[in-house]
Amino acid sequence: MLSASSVTVPVSAQAHCPVVVVREPEHVTQQPPYVVVGVDASPSSAAAAAIDFAFDLAAPRQAALRTLLIWQSHLVGHIHVDEEATVQSLRRLLDEATAGRRATHPDITLTHEVIRGHPVEELAKASEHALAVVVGRRGRGGFTGMRLGSVPHGLLHRAHCPVITVPAVPVGGR
Repeated sequence: MLSASSVTVPVSAQAHCPVVVVREPEHVTQQPPYVVVGVDASPSSAAAAAIDFAFDLAAPRQAALRTLLIWQSHLVGHIHVDEEATVQSLRRLLDEATAGRRATHPDITLTHEVIRGHPVEELAKASEHALAVVVGRRGRGGFTGMRLGSVPHGLLHRAHCPVITVPAVPVGGR
């Protein structure tokens, strides 16, 4: 567990570059090896930066890339969520999020997974045999002053492989 005096969370939240936290080593026994990248449904540049970083991490390792989008259904009153339509819409988001990157990394085996559940729990499960799990530093919501989202914060405590938090790309940069 990360202690209250640990610098892990503040560094992960404030660094201007990706931060790798290694609680458990990467898993090299899984064949083929793979990297997990958590993608949310937000149009944030942090998600795009995390995807770019994950492709660049997987390529030299000849690893597959698992893109995961985890969604939680929030039923309000008697409103019914059309699960099939939601999953199709989220799959399209994953396709769009990775579209241009296939050209620069044609050798990477890419899978898209839309999973219903809690993002921290599902990404932690996916990390069990991964080389690393990559996430943007901030997600869809949060408070304006919050620099590290709840999902990357939770993964720092729960993941079974190195966790890489990637900050948003500044406008005009990569």
